[in-house]
Amino acid sequence: MAESIYSKGTQVWFEDKEQGWIRGEVLSCLLSAEEDGIVELKFLNEKHKETTLKTTLKEIARNATKDTRKTLPPLCNAPEYDQVNDLTQLPHLNEPSILHVIHNRYTTHKQLYTYSGIVLVAINPFTDVPIYGQNVIQMYAGAAGKKRDELNLEPHLFTIAEEAYRAMQRDSQDQTIIVSGESGAGKTESAKYIMRYMASMKSNVSDMIPEGAASSVEHQVLATNPILEAFGNAKTSRNDNSSRFGKYIQILFDSNSSIVGARIRTYLLERSRISFQQRSERNYHIFYQLCQGVSKLPDSERAQFGLDGLKSDLTDGKGFRYLSSSSSSFKIDNVDDAANFAATRQALSVVGIDSANQLSIFRLLAGILHLGNIDIQYRRDAKDAIIDSKSDHTLAKATELLGINAEQFARRTTKKVIDARGEKYESARTVDQAVGVRDGVAKFIYNSVFDWLVKRINESLGEDGGMEEEDSMGEGQGESDDKRRRERTFIAVLDIYGFEHFQTVSLYSLDMICIDRINQNSFEQFCINYANEKLQQQFVSHVFKLEQAEYALESIDWTTIEFSDNQPCIDLIEGKLGILALLDEESRLATGTDDSFIDKLNSQLKSPSSQHKAIFKDHLHGNEAFTIAHYAGDVSYNIDGFLEKNRGTVPDEHRDLLMGSTNEFLREVVEVGSNVGIDSHANPHASKNGPSGVVSPKPGGAVSANGPSKAVSGRKPTQCSVFKLSLLTLTEALKRTSIHYIRCIKPNESKTPWLFDGSSVAAQLKACGVLETIRITSEGYPTRWRYEDFVER
Repeated sequence: MAESIYSKGTQVWFEDKEQGWIRGEVLSCLLSAEEDGIVELKFLNEKHKETTLKTTLKEIARNATKDTRKTLPPLCNAPEYDQVNDLTQLPHLNEPSILHVIHNRYTTHKQLYTYSGIVLVAINPFTDVPIYGQNVIQMYAGAAGKKRDELNLEPHLFTIAEEAYRAMQRDSQDQTIIVSGESGAGKTESAKYIMRYMASMKSNVSDMIPEGAASSVEHQVLATNPILEAFGNAKTSRNDNSSRFGKYIQILFDSNSSIVGARIRTYLLERSRISFQQRSERNYHIFYQLCQGVSKLPDSERAQFGLDGLKSDLTDGKGFRYLSSSSSSFKIDNVDDAANFAATRQALSVVGIDSANQLSIFRLLAGILHLGNIDIQYRRDAKDAIIDSKSDHTLAKATELLGINAEQFARRTTKKVIDARGEKYESARTVDQAVGVRDGVAKFIYNSVFDWLVKRINESLGEDGGMEEEDSMGEGQGESDDKRRRERTFIAVLDIYGFEHFQTVSLYSLDMICIDRINQNSFEQFCINYANEKLQQQFVSHVFKLEQAEYALESIDWTTIEFSDNQPCIDLIEGKLGILALLDEESRLATGTDDSFIDKLNSQLKSPSSQHKAIFKDHLHGNEAFTIAHYAGDVSYNIDGFLEKNRGTVPDEHRDLLMGSTNEFLREVVEVGSNVGIDSHANPHASKNGPSGVVSPKPGGAVSANGPSKAVSGRKPTQCSVFKLSLLTLTEALKRTSIHYIRCIKPNESKTPWLFDGSSVAAQLKACGVLETIRITSEGYPTRWRYEDFVER
């Protein structure tokens, strides 16, 4: 009988504001004698609160469907399932049961990993855990060919890495491991451990990179981690080592399943961090490493950076504007920036970037820091900006390091060149405009350095990352060609930013004027969440297909399952008249501003005839922000700076000044940063089979296997158009690989070891798609018993 499902004594779950979910039990289940099929249920939760519900036998029979959860409490599982290592083995598959198992494994048994079907859920311990050494690698490597339920091993990152490696060997198919999660969830560390596992499969690679290891391709692959972390990671309010870019690293294997090289693609480096950081945050690690490590350099090298005079101020971060805008501590607890500087230099040497090029990089970084200190003032009789090129010693040092003329830089920064029908004339800039130009130049140089690094790393790891034709017969070309011929398959690790939603905190003056907003969602969060919408769509579709395949395998009759489709949100963002199109349109107008952009959004997307009304929502401050209904929840974006960040370019006169620099290395870097690449995502083996034919602007440092080429159009690409195209090519590339999923979870906001915040974890499980897969499974067959367990029940 259906009513026996909620018989007296049955354990159930109740939602709770404080704990997320609490237990309860059925006190009575009475079938109405007066009303046919009506059942009255009485419950008592662990807080001793009684609840009475009236329902139907039909509703009880459907007790695990999405609709039923609104009226009936989900069922608990028996205690023997508290330690199950695969959530899909739970007889009653629902959100509170999932949370209970993960919480129990994490806090009681110190188990970080739990399977959820094809997904590995990984909880950050916020402390060192000795489960990643070479002995553990050997344990999981020895499990080849066995199914998960046949292994006497707990779930682990290495299980996913091993499954990908063996699938590549068995099927000769490319593999991708997608590592996602919010900032501070442990994505970067998880990706590093996976790469270390791959590098250790046929070698004895240790955790440290030994001296003289440049000849080892495995060590070169591992050396990319400290380099990319130094130049692409920063301390944020939520994570001391947050990746401020996305990366797709393909580890290349030959027919013997040995590593022969790698290639890296990167996405959306956060440029705005160069000139401004939120409270309690830092700029990129490399700046602090340079400032702290410069004292260890020989006198001849140290003097050229111009950092010694500010040494006393550097210990608290007050020496440079670009390092002190957040008013945060200059140092990170338990982090030695000077030691990390030495490690970064060693890693650069391993990937083939010699000391001369390293010093050239550091000169540019020092030049960027000095750029930020250039004093821009008002003219006495007007609001025009002025820079005293004769007495500003910081200007002199910055331009010396960059190899450009100080007077020309000052003039071009404070005066705007306007081209009116072929006739050019100058117009004065305001101080704010001049500061924006100065900061834009600094961001452009840094982003170009980052692009150049990725290009050189790709060349070193076996991909011809775009060497110019005159260099094509160079010493390393034969080796590069040989590696490309030997490449057969790859295993890629996609370390991508998770869904981001900052709760904006406004600060007001005594007269209630808003003077600051902390952690507001801006252009970067918009792009990040757009990427997550695309990846979520692919993830849900993939899980849905696997679910249907499972029914077919067991010859089970089933009807079509409805699953949440986020296509309307994607259409709102990337459609023909969507947010990206309107942003690009406004960004290309000389008169375009953030205010005109939000006006255009409101008029186009909120009209009565708009198809986006349900997704593009009203905001309390509709003239300065907009709200999108994402799959993981509503997010409001402040439009301040949207157009500037999307344009992402420097004025032509400054680009020309940089390209005319006496600093040869700067000219090379700017050339890389200015060019358009052919993105080989469209054909992962483009290096072997020729260009893919997809021409795209290079995404925030991504480097083509075929190198830089001139833009096919005179129109400068915007940052969102670059990002949109890079996402398209990424998702197309993922479709051609076999995908494995790791969802990293941050268990609490205080970074306290082994503390579990159920509500926060539930929100993350929803944001990363784990709960959606459970919902899809529940829509089909929510109760799943193995035959022998069902018989013994």
